[in-house]
Amino acid sequence: MDVLKYIMLGLFFISSISMVVFVLLHSGRGGGMSSLFGGSSMGGAGGTTIVQKNLDRMTIISAVTFVISTLILIFIYK
Repeated sequence: MDVLKYIMLGLFFISSISMVVFVLLHSGRGGGMSSLFGGSSMGGAGGTTIVQKNLDRMTIISAVTFVISTLILIFIYK
């Protein structure tokens, strides 16, 4: 059971840090830091670029991982 605790704590910390980084990389009203990595503010007809779509996917994956690891840690430490 101790191994599961350490694995889940590691997953929890990695997902929380990655979620903070991915949220900070999102572009706000003025373009944001995601434009540094190839995303331009002058996107196509949809207004989003491939970089922004991939950043959205990574943010969602890290958020889901964070929530699942939090729920598992609640049951472990209960």
